Amino acid sequence: MSDAIQQAKQLIEEGNYKDAVKIARKRHGKDDIDSYLTILDLLIKKDYLPALEEKGMYYQYYDPNHDNGDYGEKYFDEYLQKQPKSINALCDKALCRFNKGKIDESLEYIDKAYEKYKTYSKIEKPRISKKEVKMSKIELLIQAKEYNKALNELNNYEAQYGSDKKLDLYKGQMLQKTGKNEDALEYLEKSLSDEHTLITFNAKADALYELKRYKEALHDYNQCIQYEKEANENLELITNFNYKAAFCCVKLGDNQEAIKHLNKTINMLNEHGRLPKDLESIYQKCSFEKDKIMRQGDVKDEEFKKTRFISSKYAIYALIVILILYVILKIFGY
Repeated sequence: MSDAIQQAKQLIEEGNYKDAVKIARKRHGKDDIDSYLTILDLLIKKDYLPALEEKGMYYQYYDPNHDNGDYGEKYFDEYLQKQPKSINALCDKALCRFNKGKIDESLEYIDKAYEKYKTYSKIEKPRISKKEVKMSKIELLIQAKEYNKALNELNNYEAQYGSDKKLDLYKGQMLQKTGKNEDALEYLEKSLSDEHTLITFNAKADALYELKRYKEALHDYNQCIQYEKEANENLELITNFNYKAAFCCVKLGDNQEAIKHLNKTINMLNEHGRLPKDLESIYQKCSFEKDKIMRQGDVKDEEFKKTRFISSKYAIYALIVILILYVILKIFGY
């Protein structure tokens, strides 16, 4: 038994549970996960509820396989059995359901957490405010791509709590996603006046693009491209502003610049092999547009070898030749 466990065990016997949790967290910080979980289990045996939630949160956020995909839910369920009015545990449970793809159930638990503010247990003070619970629901809807529902919740949030940083960004994004591009610009400009972020520039550029204000859109897409390393490998986001920059150039009559953006997008997507349906569609759109520009013959493509495409017709011919060679080799015993 490690010194940390011995020390925590002594504190637990003395009823000093909070300091025992501090020791556990220090072990977690030093990647001593066995000691961390052992101390939490000792506290759980004493019915110390914060340790039960702590263990669930470890599996929700930190465990590489999230306890075989459970995301700590069994610990939050146990917590809720003992403290059914816990707003913290209801929010934890909502995230578990979301991570398991149960979007409707996740939203139901968030709604329950919001309602429980009327009668929450005095034993446990909520970790997040009622306002933050409301915003959590909006963020879940956005992640689930339920844009109309998210916009409706944002309107309710704004009426109740007024404007803030998240409201301006999210409402601008959702207005854009639902085709209200002029209104979106108002909120996105407010967001950018507070903080310049890649996501906000991308949303603003998308609104301008849909409004056919291509020169302005290209300026903002180039802002995104300049800082795309900040996207943290968000392929969908990076693809969006790169390929739309290309089509802005096409609309503005700058085919040479368009080819540069098209090559970059095509090469980037080539590196990822099999693509989701929406990204595959963009890949094909970029390939078609590049082929169309190159046929005009007035643009040089210095990266042509890197982005050369085999047409469907020639691909079929190549396959037929391979099959014939295979049959011949089989006939001769190879």
